[in-house]
Amino acid sequence: MDKLKIKNNDILVGVLIAILIALFLFLLFGLTGIRVAFAILLMTLPFYLILNNFELTILEKILFSFFIGLGIFSTLVYGLALVVNSIRLAIAIAFILLIVIGFGIRHKKKKKKTIVS
Repeated sequence: MDKLKIKNNDILVGVLIAILIALFLFLLFGLTGIRVAFAILLMTLPFYLILNNFELTILEKILFSFFIGLGIFSTLVYGLALVVNSIRLAIAIAFILLIVIGFGIRHKKKKKKTIVS
C-alpha cells in the first residue's frame, strides 16, 4: 500500500481547516461546541494511534478510530466510572490506558520486526 506523504503545505491546510471548524462550532454553539469537538478528538485519538500501527490509509484510520472510539471508549469510561465514582477520573484513566496500549502495540511490533529482520 502506498503511504500518504504529508507536506508542510498539507499541514498548513489542515490547521486552517481545523481553525475554521472550531470557529464555526464556536459561533454556532459557543464554548460547548468547542468542548464537544475536543472531546470527540480525545475519544478518537488513542484508537487512531493504535490503528496507526497497521497498514491502513489515513481515511480508514480516522473513520475506524471514530466508530471504535464511540463504542469502546464510552463503554470503558462507563465501567470505570462505576468503580471510581468519578466520570472525569474515569475519562482520564481510560485515555491514559488506551494511549499506553497503543504505545505497547507499537513497541511490540517494532521488537517483532527487528527479530524477523
